[in-house]
Amino acid sequence: MYLYLIRHGIAVDLDPLTVDAIASDELRSLTKAGRKKVAQVADRLAELELRFDLIITSPLVRARQTADILLDKQLSPTLEVSDRLKPAGTIESWLMEWSARSHDISTISTVALVGHEPNLSEWAELFLFGRSEGKIILKKSGIIGLKFTDNFKVGAAQLGCLIPPKYLLGSRS
Repeated sequence: MYLYLIRHGIAVDLDPLTVDAIASDELRSLTKAGRKKVAQVADRLAELELRFDLIITSPLVRARQTADILLDKQLSPTLEVSDRLKPAGTIESWLMEWSARSHDISTISTVALVGHEPNLSEWAELFLFGRSEGKIILKKSGIIGLKFTDNFKVGAAQLGCLIPPKYLLGSRS
């Protein structure tokens, strides 16, 4: 099984002193540049023939918009929303939610989680090493790919890729 952790694109600031600010973190949307970069990354993933059986996203606006772009670019046939991917979510709660759906995961081999920092980097370290030390940092619109021999388990992953968007896009960004 493969798990791809994808950080949302560039979002508007959460600063009540700026003109373009949003009052609630949950309502922060992608900027024009953020939407463009996510679309470019999605196009590049399509060129590389990467597809997901399922995309699961945080319900926060910026993550949902990122996931919608991936869906629009036909990188997956299915999109689900999970509160476990909110910034306050934990890997334990997501794993419990995932294992509760064991009846339908037999047909799923590649999953993308769209979420936030520092969660995604911490989760990657937990999946890889069984502990988090804050050594991995996932850039906005970046991707971490993990390979599992069975189901998703802490300490059982192999690193497939850690790609900041600038390496996916080269001179396009």
